[in-house]
Amino acid sequence: MEPARLQQALQLMGEINAEAGVNAETKRITDNIDMFELMIRQACSGVTVVVGGHHIMFLIEGRPLPMEIPSADALIFDHVIARHVWGERYPDALSQLALEPTATRDALLRKLYYRRST
Repeated sequence: MEPARLQQALQLMGEINAEAGVNAETKRITDNIDMFELMIRQACSGVTVVVGGHHIMFLIEGRPLPMEIPSADALIFDHVIARHVWGERYPDALSQLALEPTATRDALLRKLYYRRST
């Protein structure tokens, strides 16, 4: 989505205002939605759409209502998703991510995710 259109959409959803800008969680999710989408698609079959804002929402084929993940950390530390992404090594990956400060956690996640062996 082009930046001006994204800003409009976020403003309509109450995620942005002229004084404060985008809140931290919304920025975190939108900055990493490409990776979060890959993780969701890896863990859930039939995903047709993934959208990031303050929450992560996705549609699964055949389900009338979207699924919702409330935050980046809720996605990262979900054990069902983690098992699909990291396999049997998921406890080690989650431990490393839990020990990483939030400010640098997404960079570590990106490094671990794209360097994992599938």
